[in-house]
Amino acid sequence: MFEIAIASVFIAVAFVAIGTSSRTSTATPVMEVQPFFSREEAVADLPCPWCLAQTREDDSGCSACGQPFG
Repeated sequence: MFEIAIASVFIAVAFVAIGTSSRTSTATPVMEVQPFFSREEAVADLPCPWCLAQTREDDSGCSACGQPFG
């Protein structure tokens, strides 16, 4: 009988601990999501599919290997 009482106390403490931790985690403010890179970096950082040299989106061909795009 004593073992059942001790087990009940442990279970009640566990429920209280779980309930308290979930309330504190929802009370934290949500941080604003920042983009990983800007739009300008995406336009300027396109690798050539053949030699992987850096090119721009408006290039008609690769300046390093001479392959035409599109």
